[in-house]
Amino acid sequence: MPCVRFELEVANLRGFSRVAGGFWRSGGGRYGGILIAEVPAAAAAMKTNALFPLLGFSFAALSSAMHISLNIQRPSAEVQTLNKYPAKLHARRVAQALNLTQGLVYLSGEVSRLIEDSDMPAFFRQKRYFYYLTGLDYPDAHVTYDLELDKLTLWILRPDPKEKLWRANDRSGPSPTPKSLVITHDIDIANYSEDLPSAIAAYAVANPSAKVHVIHDYYPPAAKDPVPKSTFDNTKLQYAMDVCRVVKDPYEVAMIRRANDISTKAHLRVMSEIDQLTSERDIEALFIAESIKRGGLLAYDTIAPSGRNCSILHYVNNDQLLAGKQLVLLDAGAEYELYASDVTRTFPISGRFTPEAAQIYQLVRDMQEAVFAMVKPGVKWRDCNLRAADVAAEGLIRLGVLVGDAKEIIKSRLIGGVFFPHGLGHHVGLETHDVLYGELISDKRRARMARRSSVMTRDDFEAYTASETHNRLTPGMTLTVEPGVYFNQPLYEDFMTQFPNASKYVNEDVLAKYWDVGGVRIEDCILVTANGFENLTKAPKEMQEVEKMVRMGKANSK
Repeated sequence: MPCVRFELEVANLRGFSRVAGGFWRSGGGRYGGILIAEVPAAAAAMKTNALFPLLGFSFAALSSAMHISLNIQRPSAEVQTLNKYPAKLHARRVAQALNLTQGLVYLSGEVSRLIEDSDMPAFFRQKRYFYYLTGLDYPDAHVTYDLELDKLTLWILRPDPKEKLWRANDRSGPSPTPKSLVITHDIDIANYSEDLPSAIAAYAVANPSAKVHVIHDYYPPAAKDPVPKSTFDNTKLQYAMDVCRVVKDPYEVAMIRRANDISTKAHLRVMSEIDQLTSERDIEALFIAESIKRGGLLAYDTIAPSGRNCSILHYVNNDQLLAGKQLVLLDAGAEYELYASDVTRTFPISGRFTPEAAQIYQLVRDMQEAVFAMVKPGVKWRDCNLRAADVAAEGLIRLGVLVGDAKEIIKSRLIGGVFFPHGLGHHVGLETHDVLYGELISDKRRARMARRSSVMTRDDFEAYTASETHNRLTPGMTLTVEPGVYFNQPLYEDFMTQFPNASKYVNEDVLAKYWDVGGVRIEDCILVTANGFENLTKAPKEMQEVEKMVRMGKANSK
């Protein structure tokens, strides 16, 4: 019988950790969360009360145990028939991208580990390439895919019986077994990983001309009969997987859409309660709490600056008071089922933009709308970035901050070096900065990016869009569009020290009026469609809407 995914938001749960027909995802438990269950497809159109018997409990019994919101998140058409993560579909897409008829794909998942010099477990974050071929968010696992036989196999660690006394897998309840994984995941077979080395060795012997395709230097444990290093090929798999990951399938789009929905609600909560908050740390805490309550996790470190701190792109201190500041710039995104969102909103703490802040906010909106007007399949992403820079230059000239010809100002690097010093956006998916044909995953970039962050640096963006072949928008791509204009005084002074000739393009007296604005960034996640795009981020961003949201919150708090 076709089933659909039924989701029900609840709060203040008391006494239910598991119910017949459903289970609690992250964010559930006694503090509330999302109830997820499988019900017949025909039930999607049923009234709320009629759904409860299908889940094995009565409305009266449920409502006596908890406060319940009747806002049922009925599934969209794109996910109604998707009951499992489409691992096998992904494996077949990778096989097609490899363009090979024989070979074995091998990937390892993240291992469980302790924090260095501690007996406490480190935060577990599944390797994204592994997850793409498995949908398994569980440590110490491996996957193989036989290209010729179309056979996807999971390999898991045999559970230690003693562990049951202390813990179960935090994400999926009891430790999985090979039998349970075949039922719950889109795979062909599952085995214990103690047999993996001999299986790899046996494959190499039986298929001497075939390669075992790996990413980087990930090799399986030593086998009793060692496998020659020449058997492994690390030159093709990552590129093939990146080709596949760039274009999302309906399941992935549904997860990214849900992540954006959670982020939108969390952003709205912060806007509406800003009058009750006193510091940037309060903002960060409220966003995190709202995201977790709704079943999400953080996709990256929350950026919540206020005042002049809004000009710092990767500001994560979040330790300043809000008093006396004009704006808050909240760059924060939730992750849902390992898929990220990336959302930024800038709003006035008082409920009304100052004249200078309003001018910059409208300029950034103009930049974003100019890009939206271009987005459709075949358009070069680099051209979208150049258009945003043009609008920024023209707007700052119109405001009197800059003087002269817009093209000459752009050539002087004032826009890219000072006022719009980051890329327009990036792919988003299993990573906040998702892959693009292997160009993002590099040791050099990892060394620069000490934290998981949201905004892409100008240098990274240049590398990101360097390829003329792979720079064109394609249906199924999910990207961020995040223009911004900033007034960072130390950055400006340093730039003028390096490029003193650029000073002729700046009206210092007018510029001085904008230092307290700090900066404005507006960021949405979009899906490229056959004829244009769909904006997946629903948080309000028109100036009047943002002001109204903040003022309404102030009124309700009195």
